[in-house]
Amino acid sequence: MSHLPIWYMGSVDPELCDKVSAELALIPAKDATMGSDGETSNLAQRNTTVRFADKDHWFQKHLIEVAMEGNRACSWEFHVTGNEEIQYAEYGPEQHYNWHVDIFPLSGRPLDRKLTAVCLLNDPAEFTGGEFQIRLYSEYTAPLQKGSIIAFPSPLEHRVVPVVSGLRKSATIWLNGPRFR
Repeated sequence: MSHLPIWYMGSVDPELCDKVSAELALIPAKDATMGSDGETSNLAQRNTTVRFADKDHWFQKHLIEVAMEGNRACSWEFHVTGNEEIQYAEYGPEQHYNWHVDIFPLSGRPLDRKLTAVCLLNDPAEFTGGEFQIRLYSEYTAPLQKGSIIAFPSPLEHRVVPVVSGLRKSATIWLNGPRFR
């Protein structure tokens, strides 16, 4: 029995990362929350700063393209009908996001997140710690570089380990579709 890949890697030109990071950093920041409606704040679970781009921001096409390439290439074949806005996140020293999934099966919403795509917007040499990991029977550390986009099924557990020094910057988008059945 063969197993499907747990992630798909793509990339964008690092110069685009500088451009989008500079634009998104101008949006007013807020502390990150959790839950389908952002109703929960728990700094032990998630401690980071986020900003949300407009729904039609130009960078979303790059994230969506890689997510959909992964959906095809990895044979996940999720039915995707739309996407949420880009979340720009900054992780400074001691900031993190512990193990979590990007779906809310008990929310009662008509759509579920199917695919997650995350782009590392700065060079890993600019921070220590902050590794992106996915867990499926074992823990896997994604080999992200500036401009790397990792796409994966939203139900998979993943995390950003605590940043030790510097500042980690990323852009995330979620693609959604009809409820899982």
